[in-house]
Amino acid sequence: MTNIYQVPESATFEAVRRHLAQMRGGRVALALPEGWLELDSPARMRLLQRQAQLQRVEVALITRHEPTRKAAQQVGVPAFLHAEDAANDKWRMTPELPLVDPRHPDAGLPEPPPWRRQDIIRREQMPTHHQARQRRIKAEARYRKPAPLWMRLSGPILMGGLIVLALALFVFYVLPAATVTLAPGRETVTVTIPLIADANLDASDLETNLLAARLVETNLTLKGSTPTSGTRQKATDKAVGEVVFSNLGAAPLKIPKGTIVSTSSGSPVSFRITADVELPGGVGNRVSAPIEALEPGIQGNVRASTINTVSGGLRFRVRVTNPNGTGGGGAQLTGVVTKEDQDRLLEDLKARAEAQALDALQAEVEPGEWLAPDSVQTYVIAQVFDQYEDSESDQLDLTLRVLVQGVAVSEEDLAQATVTALEEAIPENGQLVADSITYQREPGAVASGRTVQFELTASGDYVAPIDPREVRAAIAALTPERATAWMESNLLLARPPAIYQDPQWMRTLPKFPTRIQVRVEYDEALAAE
Repeated sequence: MTNIYQVPESATFEAVRRHLAQMRGGRVALALPEGWLELDSPARMRLLQRQAQLQRVEVALITRHEPTRKAAQQVGVPAFLHAEDAANDKWRMTPELPLVDPRHPDAGLPEPPPWRRQDIIRREQMPTHHQARQRRIKAEARYRKPAPLWMRLSGPILMGGLIVLALALFVFYVLPAATVTLAPGRETVTVTIPLIADANLDASDLETNLLAARLVETNLTLKGSTPTSGTRQKATDKAVGEVVFSNLGAAPLKIPKGTIVSTSSGSPVSFRITADVELPGGVGNRVSAPIEALEPGIQGNVRASTINTVSGGLRFRVRVTNPNGTGGGGAQLTGVVTKEDQDRLLEDLKARAEAQALDALQAEVEPGEWLAPDSVQTYVIAQVFDQYEDSESDQLDLTLRVLVQGVAVSEEDLAQATVTALEEAIPENGQLVADSITYQREPGAVASGRTVQFELTASGDYVAPIDPREVRAAIAALTPERATAWMESNLLLARPPAIYQDPQWMRTLPKFPTRIQVRVEYDEALAAE
């Protein structure tokens, strides 16, 4: 018989599960309310099914909710649309997974694979802790068994023989010692050093022949003058004359001083009235007025009847003409500044600045510095002509300000660069004689901005290097005479070598080079001659 359980709308999944846990066997169909979504996932449906399996209960669902019906179908729980369909007893729950017995979880599992069975057998055949301990005891007993007598005596005998042999070697090879004292000679080396002095460097890099330099600067102000070479006509006097005004109306007019009249043909020439005049009323009445040209020069000398224009508002009320020509305008020849005059004066002052530049910079050089003459450069920073080009003048004056720059190098850096170059030129382990070093600067330096490239020729004496290891290896086991001959023929010496032997009765030097001490006295060779 199937029991129908109506699930309340407010019930949760856990409440339904607890209700199912109270049943023991039988059939139950859970009628789910409309819109109840607690069992719409396969996971919760499987939990409900497992609870039913534990209680030995066949469970089914009565619902129209499609996701819930699909979840029930996935895990094997029957789902019906109506309670009448679940009332018959023909349905059964078909779970996909069997129920696991907690007391026998391995029940129903298949047999292990062959490789797993072999591993189990191997573990069962491993020795026990007792068996392993007995094996270690037997091995230690064999180790503690005393060695044979011949083996116990062979060690001390062998050790005694080695000690005797070592003493013999010590007496004949190690005990003898010798001291050889050598005084090396001198050789001279000469090198040419290309150097670059750069005022942009903060520190010298002697490995790359770069020297930190100081940019020396000073300003020169020079003044000069030259006669101008250009000429042209200069207007000197203004032309004068007289014009006649004719009244075009009935009213009298006053023509004020300064009224402008001019010609109209060609290049207009303007004149101004030099006095106030009164023009009587009535058409055709006339009055004369004095005039002078606005600009001086011969262009103001115009012919009669050429002045016919009045400026301003009077041009509609009067007519003007000059019965006679104007005259008195004059010009004379005067000097003019040309571009060639400016260039010639500028080049002259530049040449004077270059001639004075070296002496001016020498005053700025600090003690212990050398100023490269070829590095001296001049830059024009200001030039002021008292006349413009095409200006009228018989003389042109120029004030020129020149920036003078040069590169100064520390004599100490030059000396250090010389020493560095000579040390690289001499053989390894050779030593320079400080008092023999000399250098001189070669002509032909090349300057570029804040840098100058030049060469030094340096020379100096160095003490020929002597390798004590080579000497020891060469004279070992030789007689003192043969050793002296070898050193005098292969080494540059200031005097014959001195040999001291210990003990004196040994006929040859020690056979081991390590027992020969070679002393090289460089102090005498490095001292000034």
